[in-house]
Amino acid sequence: MTERGQDTKERILATAQTLVLDKGFSATSLDDIIKSTGVTKGAFFHHFRSKGDLAINLVERFAENDFQLFDEFDARADALSDDPCQALHLFLRLFEEWLDNLEKPFAGCLFAVYVYESRMFDEEVNEFIRLSFARWQTYYEKKFAAVLATRQPRIDVTASQLAEAMVSLLEGAFILSRAYHDRHLITRQSRLFRDYLKLLFED
Repeated sequence: MTERGQDTKERILATAQTLVLDKGFSATSLDDIIKSTGVTKGAFFHHFRSKGDLAINLVERFAENDFQLFDEFDARADALSDDPCQALHLFLRLFEEWLDNLEKPFAGCLFAVYVYESRMFDEEVNEFIRLSFARWQTYYEKKFAAVLATRQPRIDVTASQLAEAMVSLLEGAFILSRAYHDRHLITRQSRLFRDYLKLLFED
């Protein structure tokens, strides 16, 4: 694909993501995307065979960008501290700082949109969503496992349970942030969870 072609495909995907996060996938028509992007129908169908093809490309792009960001946070946190507990807190704080520094409020989670409209998608897409959530949870589970290997928690809890709680908290915070039009709600909840971790692993 030429550089110009790649730019057009990226523009379509970026526009589609904005529309889908705002309206949902089923309520976003191909005409909406084509009109907002300013491309012809021919240009759209040059890059995507159908709306279903767009769906998988869209969520794969979202996941790639998301996990690239978490890979960066993970590497930076581990580079800044050899202590697993401190590295965990740094990992969470890096995400909070990224959210706080966004020019616009966080638009939402595309994974959640797809889950709500799961009947719209084939099994390939729904399986990709399940695997993406599991991969996201793995970032936290790895961090929690490292802490549990060196510190005794105040209650009986596993790395998997803590990771599941963190992902659940963030997904809920993404929804409430949009519902309340409160861009700082996500970071507040993340900081509250960090305070809980301090109590959980307090010497």
